[in-house]
Amino acid sequence: MSKKPVMGHNPLGYRPLADAKFDFIPKTDSGSGEKGAPSKSASKKTVSYYLEEEIIDEIKRRAKEHEDSYSHTVNEILKEAINK
Repeated sequence: MSKKPVMGHNPLGYRPLADAKFDFIPKTDSGSGEKGAPSKSASKKTVSYYLEEEIIDEIKRRAKEHEDSYSHTVNEILKEAINK
């Protein structure tokens, strides 16, 4: 059998997860889960609209101002407009 160079990884060569060490993750006292009943998140879809550049720039400005994502900013603006 010839020795050929391996061009990737061998998944059989990995250790099982039971032997894995996660010492690099710091311990926290706060826990990892939310307390109380889990809240249902709204189902979402990806949509695409052709908008004027000025509107896009304003959305980007507001998102940056609130340190938020564009989609969340647009979602909040649309909710506000619909509920008026």
